[in-house]
Amino acid sequence: MTGAEADECIAIVARIGPVILSTVPASRKGPDASQLRHAVGAMMAQAGELLASHGFSEAMRSCLDQARLAGATLTSMGEVRLAALEEKLVSLPATLTVLCIIRLCLAQEARIVGEMVFTSRDDASNTATEITAAFSDAAEVASDDLDAGSYMAIINLQATVVKRLVDVGRSLPRVITYSYAGVMPALTMAQRAYADADRAQELIDENKVVHPAFMPMTGRMLAV
Repeated sequence: MTGAEADECIAIVARIGPVILSTVPASRKGPDASQLRHAVGAMMAQAGELLASHGFSEAMRSCLDQARLAGATLTSMGEVRLAALEEKLVSLPATLTVLCIIRLCLAQEARIVGEMVFTSRDDASNTATEITAAFSDAAEVASDDLDAGSYMAIINLQATVVKRLVDVGRSLPRVITYSYAGVMPALTMAQRAYADADRAQELIDENKVVHPAFMPMTGRMLAV
């Protein structure tokens, strides 16, 4: 790696580091958040050495893993991947560095999806659509850069994640629309729709109701 190539890679790490930190609110306290800040700081400070010794991949994996443990969401982890995709690359080492970041982000996104709890078939389906788009974008970049190893790793992981979401979705109720003649409390609607007032919170969450005493006359609900 030439000096110019090394400088390009180090600059990428310097830009990605703060994005990783932003996956978790700055106000977040606790050992996981503290370890995240320490890991990202160390990676940025030692970027040149890590890239030269081929230790960057493990350092980045550790940072992203710590971000997930500290509370990074599917959306916030995706922001790291998108930031890497937006890099304007010149050299091959820089391209490989970005592909490494993208692949590791996707692995973390897959783990986050694996820990998510879905309430409806629609939730699982929407997440499958979102994650498919993310993997497809990354696979296209790997294909364009003729990185067969990264391409196959991305495609295989995508298949695993989507299959899991499809399997989970099959066991969940569908979201349907409802229509009632008047406004009523969530407890009353739950009793009428499900014969179970304990399901009122489902109706509140699905319709983003401001006050549970005033459910909209038309909205969304889980199928019985």
